[in-house]
Amino acid sequence: MLLDPYLNQPHLPKLSYWVGSFGVYDREETLGEELNKYDPNDPVDRDLLIRRYCLRLLPRETFHHRSAEFDLLEQTLGAPDFDFASVWEDDEDDFHDYWSWPSDWPEITDPRGFFQAIRDTAEEVWHEDLLRSKLPSLQSCREIPERDLGTCDWLFSVGNSQEWKSVFNLAVTPSDLKTPGPVFHKDGFTLSIEGPINHLIFRPSHWPPSTAFTYCELDASVSGISELEFRGSQFAGQLRGVLTRLKVGYYLRMEIGFDCVIECVALHVNIANVVGSYQSKSC
Repeated sequence: MLLDPYLNQPHLPKLSYWVGSFGVYDREETLGEELNKYDPNDPVDRDLLIRRYCLRLLPRETFHHRSAEFDLLEQTLGAPDFDFASVWEDDEDDFHDYWSWPSDWPEITDPRGFFQAIRDTAEEVWHEDLLRSKLPSLQSCREIPERDLGTCDWLFSVGNSQEWKSVFNLAVTPSDLKTPGPVFHKDGFTLSIEGPINHLIFRPSHWPPSTAFTYCELDASVSGISELEFRGSQFAGQLRGVLTRLKVGYYLRMEIGFDCVIECVALHVNIANVVGSYQSKSC
C-alpha cells in the first residue's frame, strides 16, 4: 500500500495536487507577489508555472507518489465531460482545498487545456520516474525461469558491450571478478570491479596469447532502482552475478563475498572506465 508522504495513512491522489502550489493563503506578500508576475493564460508563462511550481519535488515524495498523481490526471483527462474548472474553485469549508489564488490572476480561460499542458510536461520531466513505476516487482523477477548462463559474463552480454568492446573487442570475458563493495547513493549504487581474464572466446587469430590483456578493471553503475533488497555482512570479495534484461530495465542479482546478496530492479545497468592490463593485481 502506498502511504501518504507525510501522514501514516493511504495516499489518495487528488487533482488539486497539481495546482495546490499556486495557493497563496497566508503567503500573499511572498509567493503571491511572485505569482502575480505571471499570466496563467499566456502559453509561455503557463509553461514556466508548470515546470517551476506544478512539478516541484516534495522532500518525502517518491516516484510512486508522482506516478499515482500522474495516472489520476491522465485518467481524468480521458473523461471528456469532466469539469476541470471545478478544481480551481475554492472550498472555504475544507481547509485542504482552500487555496486563495494570486490576487492579480485572471480566470483560467481553458481549464482542461491547463491540465493537459501539465500532463504533457510531466510526461517529459518525470519520464524516468514514470518508467520506474511501471517496472515489474522484485518478486515477479525472481520467478523468471533459470537459464543456462554459461560464463560469469553478466555485465558484458546484456546491453553493455560498447565500453568493453573498445578495449577487449568482445574477445574475452572475465570469470573471477572481485569488488571492494558497493557505494549506495540516491536511486542507485556503483561498484568498482577487477579481476583476471582467464576465459577466451573467439580470440582473433592476430592476437597472440602473449600480447593479450590478462587483467581488467571497470566501474559498474546501477541507477533508476525501483526496488532493492540486500542482506549479509561481507560486501567485499568475489562477485557472482546474473543480469536479466526486462522489457524495460533490468533485474540484477549479485552474490558478493561470503554472505552478501544484492537484488534489484532498475532502469539502467552500465559499465564504464574499462581498463585492460597484463599483470594481475590484488583486489
